[in-house]
Amino acid sequence: MIVLIVIILIGVLTWIRALSGYGMPHHGKYGAFLFHEIDGWFSGMPRLSAWSGLFFMLLVAMLLVFASNRLRLIEKISYLPALCYILFVGGFLEVHQLNPVVIATTLLIAGFMLLVDSFKNERLSYHYFTVSALISTAMFFYQYMYVYMIVVWLTLLFWRPAYWREWVFSILGFALPVFFAFSWFFLVQDDYARMSVFFSEIFSIQRAIPSLSISTIVFSAVCVVTVILTFGHLMRHIRSEKVIVRNGYYIMILIAIVTFILAIVVPDTLPFAWYLLAFPMSFVLANYLAMVKPAHWGTIVLMLLLAGVAVVQVIF
Repeated sequence: MIVLIVIILIGVLTWIRALSGYGMPHHGKYGAFLFHEIDGWFSGMPRLSAWSGLFFMLLVAMLLVFASNRLRLIEKISYLPALCYILFVGGFLEVHQLNPVVIATTLLIAGFMLLVDSFKNERLSYHYFTVSALISTAMFFYQYMYVYMIVVWLTLLFWRPAYWREWVFSILGFALPVFFAFSWFFLVQDDYARMSVFFSEIFSIQRAIPSLSISTIVFSAVCVVTVILTFGHLMRHIRSEKVIVRNGYYIMILIAIVTFILAIVVPDTLPFAWYLLAFPMSFVLANYLAMVKPAHWGTIVLMLLLAGVAVVQVIF
């Protein structure tokens, strides 16, 4: 309990500028209709928006701990994935507000846990219906979430037996929330124009380059380099892990690749994509911190990351 309180306190401290109303966070152009409904509640209240964003960020961090402990992605029960996630996001000050991605990420992680859990079942798994439905629902907050269906289908292609019904489940699961949205707009709201705007938002591509501070660019670059270096440690030991653990990390690698490609194709999504990239990055770094020998190397890396977050807070 004490560790949990300390991690939450660190999360609050990394958001202290946004919570105090100092400085303007990055305001992205993205977000689907459900997010716009929620965001409208905080119009003209940036501090309340920051507190709400902090709540969802901490929720994502706790989901990472739950996923790690439930799936044994890290050998020991640990809060390290949550701490790494909080530090990665804490140093990217432009996105310290309520945004569509931080909400959608909670659904993506829930889908990830079900996806990995499906490997425990060698027979037909119904998880793919639920995972696809979660991704489709996340699309109503952040419209580009549909690209993560690629991860679901690659999982079915490479790591599951050839059950054609699981492919059908994935399509039906994705279609169900969309069907409910159609029903709501056309049968209840009778709002054809709003549904048209929603689909135009999904398939629109904006190539504007986001404006980020030098401190944020340097911090994120250092984080990526750190994760790449520690990724080699993971690859050296992953073959000795259980199949379910190996596949879990492979799926996270796919999530990172899909997120990176999306950020290249749609550059304006890059600031918000950091929330999604921080998910697999946190597990790679947490695995290194938990497994590296001698342990003081992990302590040095963690202290440097903490120092980086502190420096960004000071010079932003």
